[in-house]
Amino acid sequence: MMIRALEIPEVLRRADEIAGIFQRAFGHSDERRDHFRDTRLAYLPLYDGALTLGAFDGDALVGFVYGFDYQPEHWWPKQVGPALEAAGHADWTVDTFELNELEILPERQGRGIGTALMTELLGRTTHRHTLLSTTADPADRAKVLYRRLGFVDLVPGFRYAGVNEPANIMGRRRASPVSAARRTASWSTP
Repeated sequence: MMIRALEIPEVLRRADEIAGIFQRAFGHSDERRDHFRDTRLAYLPLYDGALTLGAFDGDALVGFVYGFDYQPEHWWPKQVGPALEAAGHADWTVDTFELNELEILPERQGRGIGTALMTELLGRTTHRHTLLSTTADPADRAKVLYRRLGFVDLVPGFRYAGVNEPANIMGRRRASPVSAARRTASWSTP
C-alpha cells in the first residue's frame, strides 16, 4: 500500500474512479456519484490550497482524502461558520484546512488505510486548525478515527439548510508548527 499526492490534473483524469469509490463507500446512487464527480471534483481547481491524497494497491486506487483552505466565501464555511461562532469557536475558522472527503473502498476498510491517509494529510498541511463534518450517528466508525487523531466535537447536532439528518462539526488544533521535512514525507508499506 502506498499513499501519494494526486495533483489536480490526475484528480480530473481519475474523476470516474474517485467518484466510484465515493459511491461504493456510501452506497450512493449513480446520480449522486455523477453529481459528486461533476461538481465537487470538477470544481477542485477553484479552491485555494487543494490537497488530494490517494491510497494505492499497485496501480489500483483504493481510497482517497482531499480538502483545501477554509475560504469563508464558499458554501461550507457559509453554512458552518455562524454555528461555530455561536458555539464560541470562531477562532477555529482562522488558519484552517477544510477536510472535505475521506473514502475507502468498503472491502478495504478497517485495515489502517484511513489512518494512513489522514496521518499523511495532517502531516502535509501547515494550518493551525482542521475542520470536517461527519454524521451525528454515535456508531459512525469515522468518528473513532477522527477522535484518535485528535479531533473534537465543536458543533454536535449541526443541521445544514434543507437537510434533515444532523451532522457533527469536528476540529483538530495543531499543537506545534510543521517542519518542512515532515510536509514532504510520504507513507508506504511493503
